[in-house]
Amino acid sequence: MKKVVLLIFLGLMTFSMSAQEADTHIASLVNNEEWFALAEDLPQYRDSMQADYLRLIAEAMLQARTNRTEEAVAALAKLLSEHQAELGTQTALSFALLRLQLIGKQGHYAEAADGIQRIINQLESSGVTDTQALRTLQKHYAVLRNYAPLSVSRPEKDIAVPFRLITPQVTKREEWMRGGKKAYKGNLMTIPVSVHGKEYPFIFDTGAGATFLFEKTAREMGLTILPDTVTVNGSQKGLRAWIDSLQIGEITCRNLVAYVGLSDAIDTLITGVDAILGMDIIAAFPETQLHMDKQQLVFPAHPTPMPQDTKPNLLIDGSLLLRAKKDSVPLTFHLDTGCSTAELYSGYYNKFAAEIGNTAQKDTISTLSYGQIHNMEVLLLPRASFMVGDQPVSMEEVYLYPSSGEYLHQHDGRMGMDFLRAFNSITINLKDMYLKIDSPQ
Repeated sequence: MKKVVLLIFLGLMTFSMSAQEADTHIASLVNNEEWFALAEDLPQYRDSMQADYLRLIAEAMLQARTNRTEEAVAALAKLLSEHQAELGTQTALSFALLRLQLIGKQGHYAEAADGIQRIINQLESSGVTDTQALRTLQKHYAVLRNYAPLSVSRPEKDIAVPFRLITPQVTKREEWMRGGKKAYKGNLMTIPVSVHGKEYPFIFDTGAGATFLFEKTAREMGLTILPDTVTVNGSQKGLRAWIDSLQIGEITCRNLVAYVGLSDAIDTLITGVDAILGMDIIAAFPETQLHMDKQQLVFPAHPTPMPQDTKPNLLIDGSLLLRAKKDSVPLTFHLDTGCSTAELYSGYYNKFAAEIGNTAQKDTISTLSYGQIHNMEVLLLPRASFMVGDQPVSMEEVYLYPSSGEYLHQHDGRMGMDFLRAFNSITINLKDMYLKIDSPQ
């Protein structure tokens, strides 16, 4: 029985010793998924590259992470039409699938579903029988076949939306919560969102890849529940719902697919939260300004030109990623406005273990995510300091997870509301992919 493994990222391609230095360097960055380094190095290496197909791969992978989905789709189309021989069958299939997923992300659901079905037919005609994962993905888009893509309309002016800082209310906290040595003081940021004429508080969440509703909220809104089940947060079952329109101030978002959490997975643990506004909508705004001192979000009519002293330091890889540095050592953080605090992970620990060992205290805490409770052994750092651009950041009492291998603990940490609340003004520009922070509070 034949079996094929489909790879989303290029991980198996090798290059001969005769390849140019530029090709070898860029290939290494792509293979190791070092996207920030690729963003920095590709412009200076592009003209020296020998392999045109490698340049197209690097450009497509980077465009997919810098909010330029249309350009990524075009680069992949050119790659597949002109370089099949260099790619080989398996790698070409991987990039064809990636292109279709990006087309689905654009809201061209029928095209994505039909393209994946053609891949399934091709595989099965060649004797491959293990296509269940592809069939699930095909159904994911086929269910949406007759729906329109997401669209955003707004007046040509700056739009200000107030936000509130709330403390999440966790039910039966005393039965499962290990609070640890650090006094809990976290907050989440909610903004008013109107659906079918009624206002709901949505968490503004750059750490969520998609908009999310709790089941009771989705049914109260009278939304169309789609006829399929999905996986939420890696392992929990959920649903999807169709939102014909929602309003954020004077902004109208139409044709949105939202994920729906089943009641038994979350409602018994957390209350006071109706929904989460994720990156599927946030990425549609070229710029969002967070004015923490005024408790106000501003969506400017025109994005702010990137200042001369600022370099791109944001990427989108599901959630929003932030580039920082400590002692000239590069750091990658999840920039997560849906996280109430800030935390560091094993990547950070491995880079600064000697320094950490002299100051950290051992502790155990409980953490909550959708449908899951984790008891975690952590280290409590009295202070964490690093640089974002030319702006120094210093935070007191930060938890560090020194050995976690969970998917959500990729990179060096997560910068949530504890990080954001340290500044009066934060600019998240997704046109030029930069974050700028000003005026510490």
